[in-house]
Amino acid sequence: MQVCAAGVKRELDAFAPMVQNGGSVLVVTSGLGPLMHSYASIEHQMVLKSDDCTWDETLLPLMQQCNEAYTTTKEGSLQERIAAFDRIAFPGGPFADTAPDFHMYGLAKMFGDAYMLHISKRYPQLRVVSVDPGLVYTDLILKMPKYAGKGIGETTAQSPEQGVEAHMRLLFDDSEKFPTGKLYAMKDVMLCRLGSFTL
Repeated sequence: MQVCAAGVKRELDAFAPMVQNGGSVLVVTSGLGPLMHSYASIEHQMVLKSDDCTWDETLLPLMQQCNEAYTTTKEGSLQERIAAFDRIAFPGGPFADTAPDFHMYGLAKMFGDAYMLHISKRYPQLRVVSVDPGLVYTDLILKMPKYAGKGIGETTAQSPEQGVEAHMRLLFDDSEKFPTGKLYAMKDVMLCRLGSFTL
């Protein structure tokens, strides 16, 4: 949460005012963010997309609930953790039991994306978007059992250089082609919009 959500807030708060008149700011996200959003309760989904969604009144309390659900069950069983997230209406779908760390990672990305959406509404002349580079060969994917110990050629992951292509396109391309307040994913070098947080 400190990097993928609070870190996004710190960066957007610092840079958005400086480039608000026609600039661009990109948030590195993950497809897990919109996925966790889709697993959340309808009430949470609506709140996260709401015009009234702010950091202090909306996102921070929800993040604190998630952190508490995680930390209070860290030493307990996986079933206790799943139940704790179900109680606060942020279930992890299949990630809850198969990849619980990715559940928290996806939630953090979801909160970062929600703050991106808030900033896009606050600074309408600024193009601010979230971009999912897809599966990139980094230490993070090597933590997944499917990829543990494998070289890049043994995976479906792209290199970091390939993963940055979507970000460069959005940073330097025509802003009307890629409007503000959206989430984009790189797939086979083509950009497509993800649906959960569209305005």
